[in-house]
Amino acid sequence: FLTRAQAARLARIPAGLVAFRPDLLRVEGRWLQEAYFGFQFDRSGVRPELGAVVQELKREYSDIEIADWLVRPNQVLGYSSPLKYLRTSGVERILAAAESNGPTRDRAAEVRGESDRDLPIHRPTSPTSATRPSRKRRVTHRPAFGSR
Repeated sequence: FLTRAQAARLARIPAGLVAFRPDLLRVEGRWLQEAYFGFQFDRSGVRPELGAVVQELKREYSDIEIADWLVRPNQVLGYSSPLKYLRTSGVERILAAAESNGPTRDRAAEVRGESDRDLPIHRPTSPTSATRPSRKRRVTHRPAFGSR
């Protein structure tokens, strides 16, 4: 992941404008600055072929759904990831693969009317502390080592 400043430097634009780029995928948090996926950039800046795919898919999917789909093996592409396949093939082939076997949505979140941005960030409790009843410790008083 890249920070806003790092993404702006690689895209060669001011940091304030990075969030408005429709061809970039990002992860946003409630209390943290957004982060950008590093695979969107190369030495020359933003990968234009990937940007075209992202812009097309953003009409229907969230940034997280698109990023997840881009890095997973895809049956339509011979079990290669769309990101890897994009290096050797054109944008049209990737978009055709997205149409037939594209990103998956979190259907439960859709039913609840939530997006991935609305979900709370919390630390899960350990299963042992949730299932095991607390036991009171028996305190015994012993003399300190070396005392009589």
